[in-house]
Amino acid sequence: LFQGHIENVALLKQQYGLNKTANEVIIVIEAFRTLRDRGPYPADQVVRDIQGKFAFVLFDSASKATFIATDPDGNVPFFWGT
Repeated sequence: LFQGHIENVALLKQQYGLNKTANEVIIVIEAFRTLRDRGPYPADQVVRDIQGKFAFVLFDSASKATFIATDPDGNVPFFWGT
C-alpha cells in the first residue's frame, strides 16, 4: 500500500537501476529489496533517501517481514494496528 508522492523519482530510479517506466510503488519495493538482500543498509537511511510526502506498508509474505514508513513530517495521515 502506497499513499502520497515521491519527489526524487528520477534519482531513485537511477540509484536502484530501474527502467523509466518504474513508478513510486516499484521504488518502494526496490528499497525493501535493498534492505533485505543487498547488504547492511540501515532502514532509516533507505527511507531518508526518499523525498516527498508519503506513507507506505509493504508485506513480504515469503519472509513475513513488514516495511512501514512515512515521510519525516507525517504529511500523509497514517494509522495502523494489529
